[in-house]
Amino acid sequence: MKEVKVGLVGCGFIGNVHAEALAKVPGARAVACCSPDEDMREAFAAKHHIPGFPDHRSMLKEAELDAVVVGIPNALHAAVVLDAANAGKHVICEKPLALTLSDAERMIATCRKHGVLLCYAEELCFVPKYQRAKELAEGGAIGSIYRVHQVEKHAGPYSPWFWKAETAGGGILMDMGCHSIEFARWFLGKPRVVAVTAWMDTVLHKDKTELEDDVIALLEFESGQTALLESSWALLGGMDSITHVLGTEGVIHADLLKGQGLQVFSLQGYGDYAPGARGWTFPDVEWLHLNGYPQEDAHFVECMRSGATPRENGEDGKAVLEIMLACYASAAEGRRVALPYQPPPGVRVPVEPWLKSRKDR
Repeated sequence: MKEVKVGLVGCGFIGNVHAEALAKVPGARAVACCSPDEDMREAFAAKHHIPGFPDHRSMLKEAELDAVVVGIPNALHAAVVLDAANAGKHVICEKPLALTLSDAERMIATCRKHGVLLCYAEELCFVPKYQRAKELAEGGAIGSIYRVHQVEKHAGPYSPWFWKAETAGGGILMDMGCHSIEFARWFLGKPRVVAVTAWMDTVLHKDKTELEDDVIALLEFESGQTALLESSWALLGGMDSITHVLGTEGVIHADLLKGQGLQVFSLQGYGDYAPGARGWTFPDVEWLHLNGYPQEDAHFVECMRSGATPRENGEDGKAVLEIMLACYASAAEGRRVALPYQPPPGVRVPVEPWLKSRKDR
């Protein structure tokens, strides 16, 4: 079995998550990393015992790689994915896939042209608790599903670039809302979304950003089912990742973060990102596995070996992006927006129409 050698683009939180996840995948190994931040790069390289490079181009040129993981600010995804594909490397791209539909289409087309996979890293679709919930629902445990209610909330992001439209593309919708959207699509079997209605505001972090920090979105599917999605950076006292699946003969409730039996209250926080662990937390016994990361990377690696299409791929990332663009338009215009949706010409980042609507009020 040929070892799959992976380079990590980005040495922050999510890069570390993938390095640790890949260490649990038989026949795969992180062999290089890159970041323009010298201190971060050197610390990351030392921790994982791999060489570090100042940028992805030098890593692609000098390191022996089969694939890369792209875990950097959203605005940089497209350029790195295109460079990696042109170099003949498979790509695991963190969410969101891109900031524009044209970039997403180019990323998909370039990977296809060079015969490499574009894997969309949506870990919620690999979470054991959520996979079991899906099995129960598909087995008829709750009758016909008519709604998925999904919640992703915490008190705010861990890195400054998330607060800026030019690097993130938007606020909580681009950060956590994309999780909820793809979760709902996956859970329901990926029927086409035909319309969205969204409401958003900046309720807690006006001192840091003009971006939205609280969002409610209603998705209507061609199947007649709906998804009610709540995403927020305005939840104080911990983090929520909760799903309710409503059926004609029952309900499934799945709480990802509060079901392991451990409860901790800490004033100062703890762990790798202490501010995110202040107040009440519910630590996992095996965080990586329970959040789906090793299973996600193992699936992608197996697809690289077999040539199979990943369960989560570039087309899924593009679909999520289109839905988010429609959500920003809905919140900006105060109306239901039908899909397919294409933003007006000249829109550079997804949140732009909503920001303009606030300034025009």
